[in-house]
Amino acid sequence: MQTSMRVSTENRDALARIAAEELNGASLDETLRVLIWQHRAAQDAARLEADPQALAEYRGEAREWAELDAAVTE
Repeated sequence: MQTSMRVSTENRDALARIAAEELNGASLDETLRVLIWQHRAAQDAARLEADPQALAEYRGEAREWAELDAAVTE
């Protein structure tokens, strides 16, 4: 389903610059999807950093994964 959305020329052009310069010419829709994902990831990171216990658990699990020794085959 395709819908339209009202966006200022300035914002449309900024989105197009990001698409061209940072996302290898992605569509504006895909660029917006990436920016929304990045925004949500930043929110999640801020929530994690605000919870010392959750952050400690995350770091502990990350250390375990980093120390995991797995054979790589081609």
